[in-house]
Amino acid sequence: MEPFELQATTRKILGKKVKHLRRTGIIPVNVYGHGIESKSLQVEASALDKLLSQAAITHLISLAIDGKKPSRNVIIKEVQRKGGVGEPTHVSFQQVRMKEKIKVEVPLDLVGESPAVKAKQGSLLINLRAVEVECLPGSIPSSIVLDTSSLSSPGDVVYVKDLQIGKDITFVTDPEQMVVKVAPIRAAVEEVVEEAEAEIAEAAEEKEESSEEDK
Repeated sequence: MEPFELQATTRKILGKKVKHLRRTGIIPVNVYGHGIESKSLQVEASALDKLLSQAAITHLISLAIDGKKPSRNVIIKEVQRKGGVGEPTHVSFQQVRMKEKIKVEVPLDLVGESPAVKAKQGSLLINLRAVEVECLPGSIPSSIVLDTSSLSSPGDVVYVKDLQIGKDITFVTDPEQMVVKVAPIRAAVEEVVEEAEAEIAEAAEEKEESSEEDK
């Protein structure tokens, strides 16, 4: 996978004054990593928007600082957005060493359809949306595909250890942790009913305690 490219320049404006940068189409970012000094940088908002629309947290990015070579190999570590979902207001990049393994969270890509779910014999319960792996930066998968068409009967389960990954990638997430399961319809309904009954009982108990306090 070829790394994405991003141009950045050293940022001299720090603290609360960075809001003036955003008004001019510049976004503050920083880069840090093992054995390197953290640097405050800035990038053009348009270039950053394009990058974030194409690159996921697992993609390698070639970050050029002040036009100097060589560029730094980084991954996206954190994106802060306006109101939590709006335009990016700050991005943190983690610099990586291509010969040093790192731990990174990889999203799961569920494809296919479970025959048991299709036949309305059960419902698909998803326990994990991503798993943490350890590998060299050049081997980070963009996602891990899980074909749910293999879940043919109620009770069928896929564990982390069942996921297909490259031989040079190891799981950090507990291999025995459940990823997805086909829960029998009756069991799923009973679980919902039990939860509702527990909530009603709890509310009644709180009401009774409140009444006792008012006396």
